[in-house]
Amino acid sequence: MTERLEIVFLGTGSPLPSADRCGAGNVVVAGDTNVLVDCGWGAARRLVPAGVRPASIGVALFTHMHTDHMTDVPDFLFQRWTGGATVPLRVFGPEGTQEMIDGFLLALRRDIGYRQAHHGDKLHPDGIRVEVTEVPATLEPHQFLRMGGLSFESFEVDHFPVVPAFGYRVRFGGRSAVLSGDTAFCETLAAAAEGADMLVCEALNAGMVNQLIGMLRFAGREREAALMEDVPSYHIATGEIAALAARAGVGEVVLSHLIPPIPNDAEREAEFMAGMDATYRGRVRVARDMQRIEVTRRRA
Repeated sequence: MTERLEIVFLGTGSPLPSADRCGAGNVVVAGDTNVLVDCGWGAARRLVPAGVRPASIGVALFTHMHTDHMTDVPDFLFQRWTGGATVPLRVFGPEGTQEMIDGFLLALRRDIGYRQAHHGDKLHPDGIRVEVTEVPATLEPHQFLRMGGLSFESFEVDHFPVVPAFGYRVRFGGRSAVLSGDTAFCETLAAAAEGADMLVCEALNAGMVNQLIGMLRFAGREREAALMEDVPSYHIATGEIAALAARAGVGEVVLSHLIPPIPNDAEREAEFMAGMDATYRGRVRVARDMQRIEVTRRRA
């Protein structure tokens, strides 16, 4: 019997406020192993409701250093520690990951001391420690982590001026999934997605973004409208995702990190995906926070 490979979606939103969608965060579930990928605002609070014990996570990966991908790290560290972790968290990510973790731990230094003084040996001292490995940026997928039959490969994507920014490819039990991270359309993502069973891809709906810009201008919020006009330059649009997935022969596409964020509403989700089926014939769906989606083998 093949062990499960699932993606748990903790946060499917973007920096834009949303009642339904937290900042970026996923858990890759491979058999009994849980790996966190990004931890943006609110994502840590989705773990327990999504059925993932924080202390069961021994490894965390980060795609890049934007706030909506990492500002819930302190909450995750404390949930993991107070939940019974007895070994350091192993963290992997691009250049800048060590600085990010050091900064959070410095900010938490007094709180850590207070909790140790209060709870004593009920909290294992190693459970709040973090061991960071910064992974080199490569255009082709580079394997940097293997745990039994589970492996992770990193590849650089185009999120300029955020350099480096990573996507990840996971392999387990004869199946593969690619997590795009934040990126414009780029050849490195297309190559990494070649033959993947699932592509978890950030997504921008250009029409909805233009509507939002128009609404902001109509409301006299010119500065916010001008900022939104910058957004499409380093994100991938739904039509581009469909073309990439068709070219790469991807088994199915799951959209996340939605720009703009939309409510958990089937009609709005259909509107967000509209037109993709003209180019890509596989299954496309919009993920929701706390949803679990199994990675299954693509049909030949």
